[in-house]
Amino acid sequence: MAWVSVHDNVIGKKLRELAKELDSTQEEALGVLVSLWLWGLNNADKEGRIVNADKDDILEAFTLKLVGKLDGSSIVDALIRTRWLDEPAPGSLYIHDWEQWQEQWYKAMERREKDAIRKAESRRRTGGSQEAPESGDPGELPFPEVEQGKETQAPKRQEYPKEFEEFWAAYPRKDDKGQAYKKYHARRKDGFSAEELLTAAKNYAAQCKRKKTEREFTKQAKTFLSETTPFIDYLPKREAPADETPKEDGGNPFGKYREDS
Repeated sequence: MAWVSVHDNVIGKKLRELAKELDSTQEEALGVLVSLWLWGLNNADKEGRIVNADKDDILEAFTLKLVGKLDGSSIVDALIRTRWLDEPAPGSLYIHDWEQWQEQWYKAMERREKDAIRKAESRRRTGGSQEAPESGDPGELPFPEVEQGKETQAPKRQEYPKEFEEFWAAYPRKDDKGQAYKKYHARRKDGFSAEELLTAAKNYAAQCKRKKTEREFTKQAKTFLSETTPFIDYLPKREAPADETPKEDGGNPFGKYREDS
């Protein structure tokens, strides 16, 4: 049975903006989001990328009676304008902060998958003589079994570049460092400097501290550095270079040197 998490901090400025875009109540706008997220469980990957689907396919998620004043395409465009959906490139759609909103669902699925593998291995070792208990709600798994006489080797410690270690030290949530580094490396290849990524991490950490954001609602670093580049929101706005061409004499750069005849 599929389920989605709806956190209380979803009710805020962005939801009000969506309601205004849809010309609906906030309750109706929230219903649109829940419908989108339920649809996303089967149509988006773990990072929120909508797979093999376009804007028309996304319309399957909605009950249009909720917002009858708008046609279907307007609903999808409204979600993009209010950043509940991201469109980093034409035809590429992501559910914004998907991993943050539905983290608990994916953790539950991972636990269920590991539990099923463990039970299958147990039945294989016992020749199927033991009946595996029926699966219920996912819970904590026992420690893995170790065959007697075999020593386990400690995993080699992953070494990371100094620049990433500085980013990691500044970032407010320490989860899945390996995946975070992969995203960090990818963004560096995209042209973002180590200084920019460090600045974004510090600014986001400061915001989380100021707003007293709970850990479970703090973005994981791999999400913060994902392809949709949410970290850009925490970088100083780049000012356009000033036009140094003198404006005297109708924009003629040599006008000020002209002598009266």
